[in-house]
Amino acid sequence: MNSLLRDLVNLYAALTIEFPQLKAVTLAQWLLESGRATSALAQDHYNFGGIKWREEMQPYATKVSYDASDGRGDYCDFGNLEDFIRGYWFFIDRPPYAGWRSHTATGQEFIEFIGPIYAPAPSTPSYAQKVLNLLSEAAGLLDDAPLGDDASDGPVVVSPPAGTAKSGVIVLDPGHGGTANVGGSSANNATSFSGILEKQMTLDLARRVQQALGDLAAAGGHDLKVFLTRSSDVNIGIQARARTAKAKNADLFLSLHFNAFNGQSSGTEAFIRSRPRNVNYDADLQFATRVQSAVLRSLRTHRPATRDRGVKVDTTSGPGGLGVLNDPDLGNTEGDARCRACLVETEFIDVKEVDDLLNRNPAAPAVRRDLALAIATALIDAL
Repeated sequence: MNSLLRDLVNLYAALTIEFPQLKAVTLAQWLLESGRATSALAQDHYNFGGIKWREEMQPYATKVSYDASDGRGDYCDFGNLEDFIRGYWFFIDRPPYAGWRSHTATGQEFIEFIGPIYAPAPSTPSYAQKVLNLLSEAAGLLDDAPLGDDASDGPVVVSPPAGTAKSGVIVLDPGHGGTANVGGSSANNATSFSGILEKQMTLDLARRVQQALGDLAAAGGHDLKVFLTRSSDVNIGIQARARTAKAKNADLFLSLHFNAFNGQSSGTEAFIRSRPRNVNYDADLQFATRVQSAVLRSLRTHRPATRDRGVKVDTTSGPGGLGVLNDPDLGNTEGDARCRACLVETEFIDVKEVDDLLNRNPAAPAVRRDLALAIATALIDAL
């Protein structure tokens, strides 16, 4: 074992991470990727995971051009060993790997989930099996490492470095509710293939997003205030929903809905108000794109056939328009357009496969949890 690998092992053994049962398998992955810390990427850039450069990695790394086995590309250059460890877990916690937290019972389960995403090219044996072949060696290295006084004070996973914490006010609007139409808000619109009401699903999702925001805030040091326009099975008018954002001085307003049409149409889409009626048009478009993309990536992790219906501009005038995104009610004016707002139609729940995914399969709660985490991450990123 060279000195660089020894230093990595000793540090990793001492650090506290959110899922300690994954230490051995992730170290095994780094042994594989770095040739036991002999690759130039590891030796020169502390990149033991072959982590390619992504703009969101800026808190942990800088970009470096590197000749890898599959050609020259941009990779992460980490300043030290701890930046690499923290950067690795941040990299895994991004949307392409949405759902990984539901696969953490064992190292094998974890690597078999992330492996095809981390290294999509097919090989024999599989990428996951190559990692598992090194698992015993990695576990032995960790067991033999001395535990000194370098233990971390808290979890490594998704814990950003100082200066990257976000702050803001977020209002989540679970669509519909109650038993009667109120102020332009219908009690319920969509019904799932198995008979579950949209109003139930929007409230469940809003609560999960609120919880995920709380978890991410605790892990990342974010200062968030999160409010729901309704927290029970009641209906409130469209204007009242938007005015919650104004009353709370919200930075972000997200109205959560599910769709239904003919039992065949499906996909994820988001809506914003048209430019003539939207003083925040460009910012809303960026916000809606971020949210819609997060929902799409999360659902595609579990159902690759999920269709991308994109971000749409509501041009309807009168009562049929998306009044819940009305600027004056949100508190936006030409001179002060603080609140960015959009409405997301998560999926068409009258489609049997979608209903199975979100409601009826044993894994449905995990799917909804992953979806909520993806939305929460997008909201924090948008602040």
